[in-house]
Amino acid sequence: MKGRYFTHRSLIISIVFSMLMLNGCALFQSKTKLNFVAAEAIDLNLVDYDGSFFTMKIPSGWTIETTGNYEAFGFKLYDPEIPSRQIFYYGSMSPFTKSLDGREAWQTYINWGGYTSSQLYVDVPYLDPASTEEFFYKFDEFAQVANQYGIEHVFPVLTDLEILRRVDYSTAMSSVAEDEAMIRALHTQDGALCEGLYAATIVDAMTAFMYGTDAGYYTVYLIMGISAPIEEFSQIEAQLAESVSSFQFEQDYIDIGVAQNEWETEMAIKVGETLSAAADSYNQAWFNRQGSDDALSQKRSDGMLGYDRLYDSETGKTYKAELGFYDEYDGNRTEYANPNLQLVPDDGYTYYSQDISGYINK
Repeated sequence: MKGRYFTHRSLIISIVFSMLMLNGCALFQSKTKLNFVAAEAIDLNLVDYDGSFFTMKIPSGWTIETTGNYEAFGFKLYDPEIPSRQIFYYGSMSPFTKSLDGREAWQTYINWGGYTSSQLYVDVPYLDPASTEEFFYKFDEFAQVANQYGIEHVFPVLTDLEILRRVDYSTAMSSVAEDEAMIRALHTQDGALCEGLYAATIVDAMTAFMYGTDAGYYTVYLIMGISAPIEEFSQIEAQLAESVSSFQFEQDYIDIGVAQNEWETEMAIKVGETLSAAADSYNQAWFNRQGSDDALSQKRSDGMLGYDRLYDSETGKTYKAELGFYDEYDGNRTEYANPNLQLVPDDGYTYYSQDISGYINK
């Protein structure tokens, strides 16, 4: 009897344990899984490029378009599949009149019988103040005028530019510069919010008083920039900067340009050094970025794209979730396999500055 009792008891315990396990499994299996898509890592894969009179490393599959020669040489390098991923450099852009009064002085000169070729000084934008920020605000306007006057080149587009921060910056032209800086900014391209780092040097090229005002002009040198859609800029910023830093003119091209008085020897040699130094400055500027700026720009991007930014309170990973998902999730979080998601707060700078792990769809 005793043996039979223990046998029945063991059987009962086994059955109860099995039922508990089955109920537990059923309970676990009933948990709702997140409709999750992992974020893909981006690798630009830099390859050697020979432009006949210059060399550089460019992302594989990207398109490079050049314009001008010597001091006025420039290029735009971009991903044809995602054109808002881009790098650009222009040796100089000119002229920019110094004020509205200066531009109007040229119009008065033409009205009184002056050379009609002076119309250029009426049409170009003016820089007042003569700052790097003002130049990039006027960048699209100048590009349009350049196209009107025969420059066949599709310049980068910096629509709705919003400057987040100015960064100290120095080149070989600092001693003659009116202003020289790097800026961190947001802009839109093809409907996408983009982030970038841009630099330029403003030089007073000519002083010419006319009708009581300085009707001279500025020339902007060593214009460069890197940018990408805001959600991926942090991932590829270092590779974009590495590509910029690799640019070098061939020595024969430099020698010919100097012989033809197309540029000064020092300027020609310093271009490569300046671009290399710019890469270091880009990286440092990004490293020193402000958390509040990150939060502002990322929140704006999320809103434009229709996302909430979430984080996992256990793992610290961040996600973008379709608008409307979190409201449903928060009221029923115990029904989800992962109940640890929270909205990133406005001051959650760490979460905004890190790469997202993926996307959660409703």
